Amino acid sequence: MPTSKPVMPLILASASPRRRELMARFWPQTRLQVIVPAFDEQAAAAGWTGSVPDLALHLTAGKLAALTGQNRLPARYCALAADTVVVIDEHILGKPADADEAARHLRLLSGRTHQVLTGLSLVCRTPDQIIRRQAVETTEVRFAPLDEERIRWYIRTGEPLDKAGSYGIQGTGAAWVERIDGCYYNVMGLPVFRLLALLESIAADLNSPELSSQLLPWK
Repeated sequence: MPTSKPVMPLILASASPRRRELMARFWPQTRLQVIVPAFDEQAAAAGWTGSVPDLALHLTAGKLAALTGQNRLPARYCALAADTVVVIDEHILGKPADADEAARHLRLLSGRTHQVLTGLSLVCRTPDQIIRRQAVETTEVRFAPLDEERIRWYIRTGEPLDKAGSYGIQGTGAAWVERIDGCYYNVMGLPVFRLLALLESIAADLNSPELSSQLLPWK
């Protein structure tokens, strides 16, 4: 009887529909799995005194640890956790608690340049290997000046209320972005080029060419 080929599913530890949408451009749905671990980001970030890039990596590592601790995963898999933060004046702007906080975020971003950082943590496991990779991508975003009329209108769309920094560049929030310096998809929440580079590095270290080829969409 023919021997079945080993399979390396790609697990996304995120509820973000934007991240899933971007990954689905490169891997078939049969290869992708979404498993959202129970992980309290606010508690994990509370009292953090290190750098913002290190915080992004700390949060993604925590998500991966929660994923592997809470779920019975297959013998072979590659799992990804991502976390995006918006930073201005060294202050992190998370998802707003309500419309008033979203308005405060938008006033702070108005007419200024801020940074969007996405941390990536990957773990690839086989019966005889565990390979880990981490990276942080940073993009600078310049906002147009926003008056109160524009802010109120944008909040009424509902878009700011579930997004870090209270805006979505891929949606109506594009109206406020004068320019960016860096990866556009990073601002969406998943720096695709950086992710593929990390997967290529993992594939080069895997002992199995068959499994390696499953990580790279051009193979």
